[in-house]
Amino acid sequence: MDKLKKAETLSEIRRVCRPLPLSGTALESFFVETDSARDPNQKARQRISETLEAIPDARILFYGHRGCGKSTELNKLVSEIKQRFIVVSFSIMDEMNLVSARAEDLILVMTARILRTAQENGMNLKDSLLNPVFDFFAETVLSEKECRDMNLTVGAGVSTESSLLGKLAGLFFKIASDIKYNAHSEETTTSKLRKRPADLLAQANFVIEAVQSALPKDKKLLVIVEDIDKLDLKQAREIYVQNTNLLTGIRTNIIYTIPIFLFHSPEVNVFKHHFDDIINLPMIKVTEPYEIKADGFEIVKEIILSRIQENLIEPDALELLINKTGGVLRHVFDVLHEAAVMTSAKVPLTKEHIQYGLNQIRRELSLQIALPYHEGDPPAGSPKSVDDLYDRLTECAKKQMLGEKPGLIADSINQILIKSCSMVEYNGERWIGVHPLVVEHLKVIGRL
Repeated sequence: MDKLKKAETLSEIRRVCRPLPLSGTALESFFVETDSARDPNQKARQRISETLEAIPDARILFYGHRGCGKSTELNKLVSEIKQRFIVVSFSIMDEMNLVSARAEDLILVMTARILRTAQENGMNLKDSLLNPVFDFFAETVLSEKECRDMNLTVGAGVSTESSLLGKLAGLFFKIASDIKYNAHSEETTTSKLRKRPADLLAQANFVIEAVQSALPKDKKLLVIVEDIDKLDLKQAREIYVQNTNLLTGIRTNIIYTIPIFLFHSPEVNVFKHHFDDIINLPMIKVTEPYEIKADGFEIVKEIILSRIQENLIEPDALELLINKTGGVLRHVFDVLHEAAVMTSAKVPLTKEHIQYGLNQIRRELSLQIALPYHEGDPPAGSPKSVDDLYDRLTECAKKQMLGEKPGLIADSINQILIKSCSMVEYNGERWIGVHPLVVEHLKVIGRL
């Protein structure tokens, strides 16, 4: 695999600095180790790998802020363990409707992806192990006509093979499509299946057993479910708190991403003890309070300069970029991309170009400082107004400006602010910092 070259022109900055996880050739070309700047006492990928080796059918939670690099780390992990595992990795953003995501739907989508992977790898699954799954669907949700049709054709997007694997893959292809495109309908097969979560879990495990029995002795199955941390507070609680047993009932190795804001809730104790390991990917700490460089500054600089030639950005512009994005890697590349598409953009990028990109992110962050419900009807224990959010931000920002490190508070205000990335949890002493661009916003509106 030929490595990608660093950007040498403005147009190449636009190409290599898109705010997306690294994968494939880009992962091979641009990946930078960041453990030392996240938590010097833990290497996240190594810990995941060791847990997978030590515990049969390990259930792992992997969490961190949006934009901190979780997907890139998981892609790197897969590249390191691919000789030992058949990996089924998917994002719920690609497979589900985020507005109506449910734990039961997740089990169905997961089963569909496992069947698809078995087909793609040419696996020979035993019909005797798949028969219970086919019988369940034939008896509960399929009409006589649908059962007859399945004997004749496999369904859209799947070859016309006559094996039971092909028939089930076709059935689950249809179910997965319903989940993504008809999530609110009460007339779909999925709506009937949601009422039988225990049965769904049993069928998923029958499929997993069939796949595992067909694997070579030196390989195991690993499922990675990404982007569950994109869910809102209510949905995340419904999946992780109210349906913990569904998630942990899957009998194979599995890694779930989880929203970091759930760890700032008293309900964390309801679900965390049900998993075999919980692994945090902390934000890269680029400064200490207040505006004192931390070790992570140089790591983020290395990440940037792994993709672009150093002469493409002026030194003071590079420093401004790192300081004001607060270690959020997605924001780093959002800003670089915005700066590179400006009408006046040219290389080297200047502070003016970077400031333009920073202003776009600051505006987005300010819009996210909002209640996820109507002010007139707050849930019990929730902030009553946006002022409650701004009061907390102002209080923490003032402490930072005095060189203090605001501590953790497990309440709904912090959950909302952490979800929006207005507040960022850093490593080591686990302190909460107000995002540097939100500090700027507080100054602009006269709060600081």
